[in-house]
Amino acid sequence: MGTSFKNKRSACFCLKARRLSATVTKFYDQELSPSGVTIGQFSVLLNIAKAENCSVSQLADLIELDKSTLTRNLKPLFAQGLVEDAKEPGSRNCQLLLTVDGQKTLALARLLWAEAQKKIQAKLGKSGQEALEIVINALKAE
Repeated sequence: MGTSFKNKRSACFCLKARRLSATVTKFYDQELSPSGVTIGQFSVLLNIAKAENCSVSQLADLIELDKSTLTRNLKPLFAQGLVEDAKEPGSRNCQLLLTVDGQKTLALARLLWAEAQKKIQAKLGKSGQEALEIVINALKAE
């Protein structure tokens, strides 16, 4: 008889971390879905609001994404009318701003994110939250 792969757990920490990341991302995406944005888009909107009139390069540095990835993430936000480029005519540098709809979306997404945070905190409990921080800090240390 064949061995069932479903019950075998991987010893690879990278795979486990990727699964964790995908699980957490899916959870937040579901929680934020009434706002019409994903957790990644929420982060972009939040940082545009914080860094008013920033360029794509400045925003990429701020949120630690490479410029091409950020540009891909901005496209749906422009298409939804949540972000605009307020650069001066003839200027080459983008000046990212939230539109009125972007501000409304961000406000709703912030409320949904806060509720998602509470749910995660309840699921992990204090010891789980502390354990997660310990793991993150241990892996960041050199």
